[in-house]
Amino acid sequence: MRSDDTERHFSLNRRSLVKSLGVAGVAGLAGCMGGDGTETEGTPARPGGTTTPADPNNAQEGGELIASFGADVAQFDPAKAADTTSVKAFGLTYETLLTVGFDGSINNALAHTFEEVGDGVWRAELREGVKFHNGNELTAEDVQVTFERYEGKVNATDVFSWYESSEIIDDYTIEFTLKNDYAPLKFDISAIPIIPAEVETGDLDITENPVGTGPYEFVEHQPDELFRITRNDDYWFEGDDSVPSTPPIKDITYRVITEQSAQQAALESGDIHLANTPPAPSLSDFAENEDYTVNRRLAGGYDLMYFPTEVEPYGNKKVRRGISRLVPREEIVDAVYEGLGVPAYMAISQISAVFDTEEWQDLNDRLGEEYMGYDEEQASTLLEEGFDEAGIEAPFETTIITNQNPQRVQWVQLIAESLNSTDYFDVSVEQYEWNTYVGKIAGESSASNNEVIAVGWSGGWDPDAYVGDLVDSEQFTPNGFNMGHYKNEEVDQLLEDGTNTYDLEERNQIYKDLVEILAEDAPMTYIRFGEETDVYDNTAVKGFRTYPINGGEFKGIFSPADGAFTYLSEE
Repeated sequence: MRSDDTERHFSLNRRSLVKSLGVAGVAGLAGCMGGDGTETEGTPARPGGTTTPADPNNAQEGGELIASFGADVAQFDPAKAADTTSVKAFGLTYETLLTVGFDGSINNALAHTFEEVGDGVWRAELREGVKFHNGNELTAEDVQVTFERYEGKVNATDVFSWYESSEIIDDYTIEFTLKNDYAPLKFDISAIPIIPAEVETGDLDITENPVGTGPYEFVEHQPDELFRITRNDDYWFEGDDSVPSTPPIKDITYRVITEQSAQQAALESGDIHLANTPPAPSLSDFAENEDYTVNRRLAGGYDLMYFPTEVEPYGNKKVRRGISRLVPREEIVDAVYEGLGVPAYMAISQISAVFDTEEWQDLNDRLGEEYMGYDEEQASTLLEEGFDEAGIEAPFETTIITNQNPQRVQWVQLIAESLNSTDYFDVSVEQYEWNTYVGKIAGESSASNNEVIAVGWSGGWDPDAYVGDLVDSEQFTPNGFNMGHYKNEEVDQLLEDGTNTYDLEERNQIYKDLVEILAEDAPMTYIRFGEETDVYDNTAVKGFRTYPINGGEFKGIFSPADGAFTYLSEE
């Protein structure tokens, strides 16, 4: 169980990304991420406290870290989890074959090697001696069962977009056969937590007690109150010069604090050490206080509204684009998010591997100008034509639904006010508790209800993560996340081409074409590319790094494959 075979700390550029994908090299064009893991290129440095480098030789042992969740945990089974809070909760309990580092590099985790051994055949060699929290040793059977049980579940596309079959070679070796060439393979592999095979036979129930191989074990979940884990003292990692063998922090409690103002108050009073989603207006005050560190990174996700295309007039793209022309994105970024993030006019974040920063910005701006940017005159023309074609009389009564995220509620209300200021709409807003909301928007009738869905999508490092599940015609709810049941054969073909093409220059053009069609068709309207923000008490918390992908925010607590750990100081 050597740790020196774990690749670490590559900067994200085209050459290293192609290397990590296991395909032929392409000349390097620098990517868009900074290399220190705390700032994004183009984002100015912030005043206030700074990240204390994590030193494995001086890391203090023990203590309890108390952090916040903005919603309750809905699901412990990774194949069924449809919300990012659940992924946050079990992120330190389960582990994956591979992991994606803070700069986008792909690193070995439970698999100490993962390589192509034949045409479309990839072999994973597992670390020996790794144990699940129930004491059973990890074997290739657990891996095979983990992947195959995704079939028919809500996250099935995470596996079956590429998985054809697998073969167990021996206890610690498994080979995957792909359906076809699949460029995002390693990114997708890194998103599948490995669970014990006994779950599928019914001998182990993880619905209320997650059992993985991770550095922390589950202790308890008090619904709407807290989620608690404790250090796995029998963890497989042996330690190296960068990371200690086991997590320095003994216990972690995540308190469920849905109100962002309450998160701020809890942090200021010392009731929590780390706020994962503090209110944007509080960030400048925290940054000016030397006792706190504010980490900001452009995120791999965005806010959006999804139109129910089975309900007229939303089946008409002129209506959808007319609504998009009435979304006050700049006002939302400035007034609701205090300048955090950038207006979104396309589906893919700039942290995606296929775009560099300048190219992405130019494309985002152009699509805004031509299709989605705020323009009352253009909106009126589009809506008049679209209503006439759909045979709908104005004003049209409709509802925008959202969950009880206060900032999301604010921007939904701004959009509703903008639509209601026209002669075309009579819009109301309804909000739901998170778990109820997830069930509603992921249900079979999501596209047939007269309800526009306001939601956030976490995305990822690969461009397909932003579009595949949302617009593929084979991913209609409830078997996927195409909530509006949007269908476009050209889009389907581009999605297939994008995942089957390894050459990054070719992928770049494919996704340019794709976002252009989606901007014109407007099955959903994009609101804002966000930032991942963390605020923590740096007198107590040492070494914490912010991860840019929603759901992985607490990776910085302990992720040896990615060179990250955090400890608590008694100062």
